[in-house]
Amino acid sequence: MEISQKSHWNAAGFQCPGSERMQEKITPIGKMKVAVIKARPPVSRQHSLRRAAAYCRVSTYLEEQDVSFETQYHYYQEKIRNDPGCVLVEVYGDQGISGLDDRKRAEFQRMMRDCENHLIDVIFVKSISRFSRNAAQCLRHIQHLKELGVEVVFEKENMSSFNPKLELALSIFASMAQEESRIRSENIRWAHRYYAEKGDPIRPGRYGYQRVFLPERNYHDWVIVEEEARVIRRLFALACQGYTLAEIGKTVGWEASRVRSCLQCEIYCGRLLTNKTVRPTYLSKRAVKNYGIVDQFYFEEHHEAIIAPEIFDRVQEYIRGGLLSGNNKKLRQKWFASHPEIAERRENA
Repeated sequence: MEISQKSHWNAAGFQCPGSERMQEKITPIGKMKVAVIKARPPVSRQHSLRRAAAYCRVSTYLEEQDVSFETQYHYYQEKIRNDPGCVLVEVYGDQGISGLDDRKRAEFQRMMRDCENHLIDVIFVKSISRFSRNAAQCLRHIQHLKELGVEVVFEKENMSSFNPKLELALSIFASMAQEESRIRSENIRWAHRYYAEKGDPIRPGRYGYQRVFLPERNYHDWVIVEEEARVIRRLFALACQGYTLAEIGKTVGWEASRVRSCLQCEIYCGRLLTNKTVRPTYLSKRAVKNYGIVDQFYFEEHHEAIIAPEIFDRVQEYIRGGLLSGNNKKLRQKWFASHPEIAERRENA
């Protein structure tokens, strides 16, 4: 006797599991009866409506990308709400964050946690590059979501993570997105070097300065912000009087670490050193100190100084010698003994 799609009840009258999907006729093997339960596409839910989410990302806060972010956000809200087969869970979005490192994307991580908690069945994304620009991370996340039964739909590429025939294409597209990031990173590095060689390094003005563009010279100048410059002058004046970093910080409401950073910044005496820290590769988002990794450019009299160079150099000696740390009391006593006028001034302050 052959077992067919219609013959799916056992002797006790119970229906065989998956009998609604039996389609092929199978010849019995001896006394054993065999039926094929046809495979079906992965389904991540048992309820009728798919719980749908969407993910949006733009890498900068530029105005045109801000519009793109809002457009993506509202588009997916309307798309999912108007789909009779879906119910909206949430639209997740990371704004001003690169797609190369998923650890920096808080909303992406929250979405993944919701998937792991079985709150989402399908995720809609504009394109693979919006999902991730790191090929290895992209494929790892997609595989993890497939194991959870969560489908990812990439609209630009017209691809679904549940289609096994598109796995190779998905790898190619993910690699292309990563290559775009590599090229962009190289272009940015080239631009930084090009403008540094012209004497106009790409760097935002530090506290005390504002970087402004001078169209008549096609050049960026650093203009002193007087209110902030008064604070900087006070920091250096107190340092020259032997106040510790902690004591100086209390007078301006800063942490000692920030005081030290300002006192060691050569910008305040008109100098500028580029590339103090670098990212070794375009995939690495962790900056490290530049010990000969890439070229540096050092500028003298790059902009108007807030602090005289001789005062700046003197404070550097105090910092290197440990005078401003406050840990070496004998050193400080000896220093004040050799500078009685400063000690007297402090006592009368």
